[in-house]
Amino acid sequence: MSRSLFTSRDGGVSSAPYESFNLATHVGDDGGAVLENRKTLARNYGLPVDNLFFMNQVHGREVAIIDDNSNSSKIPTVDALFTQRRDVGLVTLVADCIPLLLHSDKAVAAVHVGRQGLVKGVFEATLAVFESHGISSREIQAELGPSICAKCYEVDEAMYNDVTRQIPATASQNSCLNIEAGLISLLDKSGIAWSSLGKCTSHGQGYYSYRRDGITGRQAGVISL
Repeated sequence: MSRSLFTSRDGGVSSAPYESFNLATHVGDDGGAVLENRKTLARNYGLPVDNLFFMNQVHGREVAIIDDNSNSSKIPTVDALFTQRRDVGLVTLVADCIPLLLHSDKAVAAVHVGRQGLVKGVFEATLAVFESHGISSREIQAELGPSICAKCYEVDEAMYNDVTRQIPATASQNSCLNIEAGLISLLDKSGIAWSSLGKCTSHGQGYYSYRRDGITGRQAGVISL
């Protein structure tokens, strides 16, 4: 049976200006502080830190398969991780994008879904990997962690029109995109049952938000079989 969690910015090792539980190495934070935070995450999750797999996320649609030959020190440049191993945790890092966790009895995936990834089809690409391993969408459940809400994600008119033309459910008011609604429309179309924490990263200070703060850390979604 799979298990999962979503982190916030609470706890961990502080290193100015990140304050608290930053888990990303690419945002200028002190490397030692990030490593300690990752060790804390692994310990709380019940896995060795070397069994946590991270990504170099680039707002694309590529998926890496974590198998028995995979090494967590080799970070793939992808936006989704898939595995059937039962001794590893898959991690997606976010600070406004959606941390999407997909699980079935046979496999799990951690997916980084932002505006670009949604349009480029990172969810569909991940679903195709499940299907290539004999797992249908009806066997999959989805969890959506904290992300930026439609009230906080204002974009210019050209971007708004481009995204909503491709994924109509992202349409909102005042040139704001609803990325979560867009993803949910794809989940519903695929017949995947889903749940959402329904929390906005930009409201308050409980989560890291790139659009709110600019220089900021990253929280995580983690899943394992």
